[in-house]
Amino acid sequence: MKQRTLRTAAVASGLLAGIGVLAVPPASAATAGTTQAAAAASTLTSTFDAGLDGWVGRGDAKVEQVAGAGRNGSGALRVTNRLQNWQGPAVDVTPNLAVGQTVAVSFWAKLTPGQAPTSLNATVQLTANGSDAYNGVAGAAATVNADTWTQLRGTFTLGSAVTRAQLYVEGPANVGFLLDDVSVAPVAETPIQDVPGLKDVLGRAGFEHVGVAIDPRETVGRASQLVQKHFNAFTPENDGKPEVVQPTEGTFNFSRLDSLLDHADRTGTQVYGHVFVWHSQTPAWFFLDGTRPLTNSPADQAILRGRMEAHIKGIADHLKARYPDGDYPIWAWDVVNEVLNDGDNANPHDMRDSRWFQVLGEQFVDQAFTLADKYFPQQKLFINDYNSEMPEKRADYVELVGALIDRGVPIDGVGHQVHVDFGRPVQWLDDSLTAFEQLSAQKKKPLLQVITELDVSTSKEVVSADVGGGGRPARATEDDAAAAAENGYYYRDLFDVLEKHSRSIESVTFWGISNARTWLRTWPIARPWEQPLPFDDDLQVTPAYWGIVDPTKLPARPADFLAPRIAAKDPVRVLSTSPAGAKVDYAPPVAGDTRDGVLTPDCAPAPGTQFAIGTTTVTCSVSDRAGNAATPVSFDVVVTPPPTTTKLYQQVNNGPVVRANVNQTVQVVVQLGNKGTGKLLGSSFSYSCTPVGTAPFALELAPGSAQQVGNRDYPAGQNANLTLRARPTATGTATFDCTVKMTDAFGAPVSATTRVTIDVRR
Repeated sequence: MKQRTLRTAAVASGLLAGIGVLAVPPASAATAGTTQAAAAASTLTSTFDAGLDGWVGRGDAKVEQVAGAGRNGSGALRVTNRLQNWQGPAVDVTPNLAVGQTVAVSFWAKLTPGQAPTSLNATVQLTANGSDAYNGVAGAAATVNADTWTQLRGTFTLGSAVTRAQLYVEGPANVGFLLDDVSVAPVAETPIQDVPGLKDVLGRAGFEHVGVAIDPRETVGRASQLVQKHFNAFTPENDGKPEVVQPTEGTFNFSRLDSLLDHADRTGTQVYGHVFVWHSQTPAWFFLDGTRPLTNSPADQAILRGRMEAHIKGIADHLKARYPDGDYPIWAWDVVNEVLNDGDNANPHDMRDSRWFQVLGEQFVDQAFTLADKYFPQQKLFINDYNSEMPEKRADYVELVGALIDRGVPIDGVGHQVHVDFGRPVQWLDDSLTAFEQLSAQKKKPLLQVITELDVSTSKEVVSADVGGGGRPARATEDDAAAAAENGYYYRDLFDVLEKHSRSIESVTFWGISNARTWLRTWPIARPWEQPLPFDDDLQVTPAYWGIVDPTKLPARPADFLAPRIAAKDPVRVLSTSPAGAKVDYAPPVAGDTRDGVLTPDCAPAPGTQFAIGTTTVTCSVSDRAGNAATPVSFDVVVTPPPTTTKLYQQVNNGPVVRANVNQTVQVVVQLGNKGTGKLLGSSFSYSCTPVGTAPFALELAPGSAQQVGNRDYPAGQNANLTLRARPTATGTATFDCTVKMTDAFGAPVSATTRVTIDVRR
């Protein structure tokens, strides 16, 4: 294999909701503080034996020292009244941090009695230049319970000078907990390994840009050394997103993005811009007129289009002012991000029903690319989405991009996030890359492809990378070494696929510098077992690295513990020509296994079954050769009869108002029949009368009426009579909506509703 030889030869010659989620509390949570010390970091220790040790409550949170409640019968900090996720205990760590120096953060936590286990994690709020940033403490996240103390440990590196740094512990709102034995201390760091650089190995395999998602923490110290050794490009993880760049309308904040661009200039690194238009991490004001939500009226559409342009233009104007010669290091942009829904919906191409779509419709994508091309004519412009390897979403993605090309939209390429797990078949990504190469050839439109946010989760199964999603991904195995080894083999197979498509793939970007910094460790719950990247918590190479660089150095592959996968399938819709339904020979959903290849699931009801009119749920399952069973997948088969040619009618023979007396039975005669063609089936007859408002009595079918109507069918022109009965108990007027329902000979439902008014007198 030619591509494999390239990587092996490189070794022989010596040769990071898009998504990074920021949990942003209100601006009022930030407070001014002392100037950060320029000296080396100092140690902080909090035992809570004699008091609060400088800790305070954020927001509504209340903190108190509790004697005898600690790990060893000593003091502890009790935290209650946490009304929002970000509220909790906090301490000023400004004197304990120094730019570029890594500190170890450790603390013990325990939930207050009576609470179910939940995730807690540590975050640092950084205040500089009048704005705040919120950085997770890498690795310091875990599931905590009310019975035992749990240690949370991680590391933190300050990327640039700040006015104030505040360490705090957060988790789901309304969860109370105890804190004890907190430590923040400098650590001795392991040197960066003398191993082949990823950018060199992958460059020889045909990838021009080898990138990583970073923030200012990776521009200093050992992390910066690793970035420069292994990557020639980076993506700002959060600092180019709308909520960071333009938090309030017309007020732009480029301080953090500028620091990253300066670092790119210093190191000769290219930048992949992320992101102009996204449904997530975009301030609410984008979609409001004051406090009123924007609608799809022409006036409101003009407002949102104007804001889209102002945002993109504002970024362009800033860069032009900062780089008058136009030579800034951004080579490409994610123009729109995650515009497709994960499943079937009523929108064209199954587009996500975001606020952008609700106001502007499908055209918001066209408009974003047109504006990006106007203000960034030299940069490559990409659409970007996750789950693009899933067969149903792949079809939507190809269809949407094809439509953009047909409309002349200035799109340069397609982004595949590749947030996957190590059980998802790599063949699915291979098929997606091939599909876009075929689309490019078909449309005679050059299309670049980029891998934008690569990580491979070591959880059992990750269904979606949507930052708005939830779920509780489970651990695939308790053996961390086995998980790391298996992920190395997955990376081997994944890069075999990517190298096969290297002519169309312009860039590969890893979503995070190390396993400690991966968003998967904290989303949507604490997942300390995650090992999704080529470098571990200490920035040392993992089996994933060797899977890319030299698979001969992988450890022995563990026994197969991963279940196969069955891809989600959209509803199958079939038109029936018989009241008995239709025989539906559907294609089963795509299924596969990372080690066994393509699999065929067993589905019930099976393909070729006669499906009744209406909706039937089909459930599919499959197991691999090792006996691992896939999570079953269900989809609907919807059988619809052809449009009816019948016309069901009914009329009240008593006239528009029926006269009645109190405590006397009144009878209402109704005529019904078929004024169309075709045939109505009497056996399907049903009838009901619903009061309009309140009524002191019921209006119901007289005994024998249903049988009388239902004992025959009604071809064109045929009719019948039925009788309704009521016994009024009070004077006044009662109104009912009476509905007759039947089906035609093909099973199509038909109905007719008539209003019956009964005037009751003495």
